[in-house]
Amino acid sequence: MKIIISILLGIAISFALLGVARSVATSAKAAQTSDVRTFVHQIYIEGVPYEEAIRFDPGSAIPILLEMLADPKEEDYWPNIVITLGMLGDERAVEPLIKFLEQEVPRERLSRNHYIAKTGVVMALGYLINKSRSQKALTYLIDSVRPNIWKERKLSWVSPYDGDAEARDLQLSKMAILGLALSAHPAAAEALRSLQRPAKTEVEKRFQNQVSAVVAEALSAHRTISAEGLVDYDRKRRR
Repeated sequence: MKIIISILLGIAISFALLGVARSVATSAKAAQTSDVRTFVHQIYIEGVPYEEAIRFDPGSAIPILLEMLADPKEEDYWPNIVITLGMLGDERAVEPLIKFLEQEVPRERLSRNHYIAKTGVVMALGYLINKSRSQKALTYLIDSVRPNIWKERKLSWVSPYDGDAEARDLQLSKMAILGLALSAHPAAAEALRSLQRPAKTEVEKRFQNQVSAVVAEALSAHRTISAEGLVDYDRKRRR
């Protein structure tokens, strides 16, 4: 669980350090009474709170969030928007999220917020699968664990940190592994276990070495979430 927590915190802290806003997240009570725009405009040091996000009605929240995701003026908040869309667990968000991840951008090297949001899509799909059991999202996520799939998808953007497509692909695959853990789907567990089977090529062996610790933590988290649910898991993660 430590690796998953550290990555989640890394996303949240990276977002906070960008100076998008100057205030820390409001209390749970205030978040409950705010609209979804206000909710995603907050800073959440420990990541978007799952228990609060799922209180929004998907029918009214999703159109607003998708409109914000398409608005360049909301780029600072795209990381929160993406994760909240996943947490709402509605099939209507699957296609727009995938499109957002894969779509070309005017500049090859993304802003930090844009990059965090794009790589966060695969984790958001994990949340979405947990609630909706979306087969389309599950298939996309399982396919996403191996870096070569990103070459096939012909992504045009790279990390703002190093501009390295190979590093981008590895990061996306690691995030997909974490997404499978969040999904708590039986097929996700099998996909994760497949990453621990003996490698057949040197390329596969290298990849296994790069993700072995993340896979082990993901399988542990998958078991915990399957038994306790995401609400309890998220509560414990915040202690």
